[in-house]
Amino acid sequence: MNTKTADAPQLWAEHQVATLAEGAREWTVPPYGSLAWSQLPPSDPRRYAAVIEAAEQWRRQVAEEERLDQLAEDDPAAWYAEVTAEANDEARRLAGRLARMRTLAEQDAARTRRPPRELRATPGWPPVAIPGKPGRYLHPAPSAMAA
Repeated sequence: MNTKTADAPQLWAEHQVATLAEGAREWTVPPYGSLAWSQLPPSDPRRYAAVIEAAEQWRRQVAEEERLDQLAEDDPAAWYAEVTAEANDEARRLAGRLARMRTLAEQDAARTRRPPRELRATPGWPPVAIPGKPGRYLHPAPSAMAA
């Protein structure tokens, strides 16, 4: 398909809107059918511009739907790849973050309190200070020293 032919409706719509905008001090075109559009005077050129812009958007949407329908018929794999591309990109973006997150089982395990480790003095090492009891130390048992 010739790209000039494909762009002809778009160019025509842009030309019509530009022609309507000539000499306008303020040119903000509200969306067709919106409250702001309804409040414009009936002869306001922005009303016509909104209709042209809405028609052009509709034409593009229909053309895109037809293109995708044709692609689905001609090459279902290419159609599937195209319509799922954004979801796949998002999934790849999230996968790294999800992989770094702890599972529920890991979170539960981290929350469970483990009993405190029993302190033992090792023969040949200095005495072990007992936490929370300043000045108290564990010494190796005399039987452990004999071994």
